[in-house]
Amino acid sequence: MKYLKRVGVLVTMIAMIGVFAGCGKKTTIVGTWSGDDYTYIFNSDGTGTRQIGGISVEISSYEAKDGKLSITVSYLGIDETEEYTYSIKKNVLTISDGSTSIELNRQ
Repeated sequence: MKYLKRVGVLVTMIAMIGVFAGCGKKTTIVGTWSGDDYTYIFNSDGTGTRQIGGISVEISSYEAKDGKLSITVSYLGIDETEEYTYSIKKNVLTISDGSTSIELNRQ
């Protein structure tokens, strides 16, 4: 009887460890990312800033979902939406438009 009780406790402990292991921190795009001549700032309210070289442009909105990143910027009052694929591994954000990829490090 004691043996079955110990096995039951052990199984419960292993199940709890499995549950908490799956509750890790969710990777988010929110924050500042930099690399080469690029800096992207993604705010939690869905806005941000993109700087390429010395040129800074406000991101009026963005959505990052299921590996797809949609960024809307305004140039002279005209909204332009750009579509990318993205992935985050550790502290590296990779953005690709299909022909060019850039890697940015979380700051």
